[in-house]
Amino acid sequence: MALGGSELSPKDLVVMTLNLQYFASYPKDEKAAHQELMKKVVAVDTPPDVICVQEGLASKDVLSLLGYEKVVCAGEKGVAQSVREMVYSDAPTLNTCDEKLHDELLCNQIYVRQGSSWKIQDKTRDCGTMQTSSDSLLVGGGGRAQGKLAVRSMAWVKMTTANFPAVYVMCTHISGGRFEDQYFVQQLAEERRLQIDRCIAFFNKERLDPSADDIGILVGDYNATTTYDPAGPMSSYFNFAIAGSDGVKADAVAAVSNGIKLDLENQFKEYMLSPFAAIKKNGWSFAYGPEIGITSGFGHLIDHMATNRPLQIADAEVIYLTNQKFGGKPPDTDLQLTDHNSVKTVFRIPNVSDTSFRSNRLGIIAAVTACLIVAAVCLQYGASGDGLRDSMGHYLG
Repeated sequence: MALGGSELSPKDLVVMTLNLQYFASYPKDEKAAHQELMKKVVAVDTPPDVICVQEGLASKDVLSLLGYEKVVCAGEKGVAQSVREMVYSDAPTLNTCDEKLHDELLCNQIYVRQGSSWKIQDKTRDCGTMQTSSDSLLVGGGGRAQGKLAVRSMAWVKMTTANFPAVYVMCTHISGGRFEDQYFVQQLAEERRLQIDRCIAFFNKERLDPSADDIGILVGDYNATTTYDPAGPMSSYFNFAIAGSDGVKADAVAAVSNGIKLDLENQFKEYMLSPFAAIKKNGWSFAYGPEIGITSGFGHLIDHMATNRPLQIADAEVIYLTNQKFGGKPPDTDLQLTDHNSVKTVFRIPNVSDTSFRSNRLGIIAAVTACLIVAAVCLQYGASGDGLRDSMGHYLG
């Protein structure tokens, strides 16, 4: 019997990104903060099914009282460092938060709404964490700390509901920001690129019981906007805070002495945009762009969501949890909770019986299979590289 109507209707999965800034800006009046979260997160038409937290604390949970369950925490899994270590012991930064929190583990976490129709089938195997950063050594000098790159992680959860593809929601916060930006000359563009590659490699190669229908959603703080314009905010940031840094100057001198020619701003541009290059290289795409607004307190959209295949986005909106630090703009919120705004996105997940979804997936599989066959034949008969590319291009359009 043919399926139709509501049987083929897509199902919404609502995902929210929430950077808590290790509670440095969180109100001391926790009752007022709870009421603000309740008003902006829960008492809405589409409360999130999944909340991806960056810069949370393993010891502090403010979402369970809103009806959310903490299902994975990188700190509890041992893939995290203290606030002190993550800010490289920077005294002015540590002074912005309660001294009692300095040695608490700062980490990525994922919360799931109790009562959501999207479920975790097995909490022993359908959620977890992994380290995404390398053990690189950062060379100090020029007022910078010396030591290992701060640990970065990815937390993930597999969400399922009957008759729909499994959705892997992954939460990360990649290297970057005002501390690590000072080291960008030290191959950190490659580091940022690899952290995204590792997240995607988990989805592509390491998830358990994979199905071709599975959907991946990578949520995170990239510490950068998707574009770098000569007169834009990232260029202004480079000229104001990076170019004149004693540490950056020292790294540039060292590079030149080793015969490496540098164009500092172009290299900084590559560093900032490297995670977006990784998303594109892996064939993933972003769920929204700058049209939704800004998420940092400095006027930038730096919190992003990307998917392994294009999905219908029913809605994507900024939830205002902070105010802008510059420009004299009127406040966006009466009570600041963090230094980030949140983004809530409604992903319309197709039914597995939807023939258009299946046809698209099968078409992709067929195209890839055809390319492999063409490649094998061309290699067997000695086709040129150009001929091989032309033949594959015929199948991929």
